[in-house]
Amino acid sequence: MASTEMKARFPLLLLLGILFLASVSVCYGIVSHDKEDDDRRPWWPEPEREEEKHHQRTRGSEEGEKEERERHQEPGHRERARQEGEKEEDERQPWWQPGRGEEEGEWRGSRRLEDPDERERVRERTERAKKWRRETEERDTPRRPHHRESEEEEGSSSSSSSESSRRSQRRNPFYFRSSSSRFQTRFQNEYGYVRVLQRFDERSKLFENLQNYRIFEFKAKPHTVVLPHHNDADSIVVILSGKAIITLVNPNDRESFNLERGDVLVHPAGTIAYVANHDDNENLRIAKIIIPVNRPGEFQAFYPSNTEPQESYLNGFSRNILEASFNAEYNEIERVLLRGGEQRQEQGLIVKVSRDLIQQLSRHAKSSSRKRTSSEPEPFNLRSRDPIYSNEFGKHFEINPNRNSQLRDFDIFLSSTEIRESIFLPHYNSRSTVILVVNEGRGEFELVAQRKQQQQRRNEEDEEEEEEQPRIEAQRFRARLSPGDVVVIPAGHPVAINASSDLNFIAFGINAENNQRHFLAGGDDNVISQIEKVVKEIAFPGSAEDIERLIKNQRNSHFANAQPQQREEGGHGRRGPLSSILGAFTK
Repeated sequence: MASTEMKARFPLLLLLGILFLASVSVCYGIVSHDKEDDDRRPWWPEPEREEEKHHQRTRGSEEGEKEERERHQEPGHRERARQEGEKEEDERQPWWQPGRGEEEGEWRGSRRLEDPDERERVRERTERAKKWRRETEERDTPRRPHHRESEEEEGSSSSSSSESSRRSQRRNPFYFRSSSSRFQTRFQNEYGYVRVLQRFDERSKLFENLQNYRIFEFKAKPHTVVLPHHNDADSIVVILSGKAIITLVNPNDRESFNLERGDVLVHPAGTIAYVANHDDNENLRIAKIIIPVNRPGEFQAFYPSNTEPQESYLNGFSRNILEASFNAEYNEIERVLLRGGEQRQEQGLIVKVSRDLIQQLSRHAKSSSRKRTSSEPEPFNLRSRDPIYSNEFGKHFEINPNRNSQLRDFDIFLSSTEIRESIFLPHYNSRSTVILVVNEGRGEFELVAQRKQQQQRRNEEDEEEEEEQPRIEAQRFRARLSPGDVVVIPAGHPVAINASSDLNFIAFGINAENNQRHFLAGGDDNVISQIEKVVKEIAFPGSAEDIERLIKNQRNSHFANAQPQQREEGGHGRRGPLSSILGAFTK
């Protein structure tokens, strides 16, 4: 029985044995095939592995260059760039991570810098970047006059160059264009306008000492009146054009003055004043310098009458105060003083009046004396004395505090300058900051300031360390001048003004006491000529004889022809040794 069962199971066991041997044979064949593939793999590289190696090399190169750029970034920017780079790297990582051995085998940017050849290449790239930055700064600085001047001179023929010139002038802190938004219009209607220049200290920190001075401009058509008002500020009024009747009202009396071009009147704070243009044809134009008495740089006008843009300050009082003050019923006070006519309210602060009313105002007005510069609190004229500088090319009139006690109270001088298509020679003021207001004509000014430029040089002892050496450079600012423009000239800053037509401007000199004007060229008042010869030879590249000859080339003083005499005679003159001084004034 048992043998019968064994015989029955034998075919099954035989089949299982055959299957076992077949499976072993198949497994051995697969292993042998894999081994042969491994032996052949160096001769037939897989594309994916090659791309992976190329990616690692590229990534290492990119990371090295990235580290190089990060060394030139600020710490804050470098940290933000690092975080963003890590974020982007995380996003680029595949789902699998390399093993530690593979990661250590990659040639990353930090490892690349350990190689001497690679460090040399990085250093060369760094030097090229520094050189490129220096060349860019030198190209953009005003010391490269040819490029900057060509932009401005071609402004009339090229819209892009004109826009570049306007941008250059907007960057000029010393220049305020008449048509710019820096002038704040406080009132305007069909009969005229009132506007104020922005605070000087808001434009630049250079003008912090001017924070309590403001420039005010006013224009009114013929037969108009500016309504009575007072300011919480002192002001010095200069008539630019037209004819004015200005009345100052004091507690016990009033004074009216007939004023015309060049006349000056001091308007004290709190004094009520009203102005009339009594000319039949010409507009009245006035410039003021205002000195606030409450808050530095801020002032207000107070009107006792109601107008459309401004309410009467009497409206601010209570009914009881008004009734007790005027000893009258409030209805009558309102009807007489506060309500006013609708037509007059609509006209605003500048109103149109009849010729008869203008004549009534002028009957008792006094005229300014052209010879008056005394201490009397009355108007005076800028041309009341002979000009302090005068020749065929121009005239300069000036009234300083030593000649007028009214100006002494403010420590301000006033001047009026006329240039006849010529040049006001380079000069500077020793103590005064000058605020110049263009009245008529056109021209351009050039002002020289100074700035520190940081130059980076490689340390000889340690090439990877850098030291900064400040260098003072002359920086030139220039702008074209037109009527209404304002220019600020700080003390000690050389300036020259070139008139392309007959140019007239007035100026307010702040800190006028003991101020002196020093000219850098010309026959008289030339401070360069007063330097001893031996010192000139030390300071300038030319010999003492060459320097003296150059200084004497300009025979005119203060004002001179805008075209050099050598150019008129055929250009036989040679370049002088004082170009280091006046180089910033090149044309």
